[in-house]
Amino acid sequence: MGSHAAPETRTPGEVHRVHIPLRIADFVGQHVNNVRFQEFSQDARLMWFRDRFGVPGSRVPIALARWMEIDFRRVIGYGATSVWVDVEVLRVGRTSFTMRTSIGSDSTGPEPCAVVDTVLVVTAPDETTTLEISPEERAALLGGSEEAR
Repeated sequence: MGSHAAPETRTPGEVHRVHIPLRIADFVGQHVNNVRFQEFSQDARLMWFRDRFGVPGSRVPIALARWMEIDFRRVIGYGATSVWVDVEVLRVGRTSFTMRTSIGSDSTGPEPCAVVDTVLVVTAPDETTTLEISPEERAALLGGSEEAR
């Protein structure tokens, strides 16, 4: 992805951390079910969008997941009560952007237990027509600035 980046690609935006409580249904055996990591990632991205675009007059872009990769690094054990999820934008292109969510828990330490990279494509309400990312959306995705960080 890096070597094929369009000229408008930017370096990562700021990292935003959210906390998600764990439920008994999140566990299989003595650890968090791997499927839940994708759901934690999605939930954290939605919280990030609400924080970033949830102001009067803003238009939240409709962004559909096009590609996703999960790097499972270690398990989160049964004693954990919540997970933290760090959300950041890795790149913004013409019609798509890449987000990374790093997932861990206080019980496992500061390093993530899984890292999820997701490419999202911005679409019209019909969810079939791809749209260009506006300058305002680009600035919001990058934390209020179009400058590379």
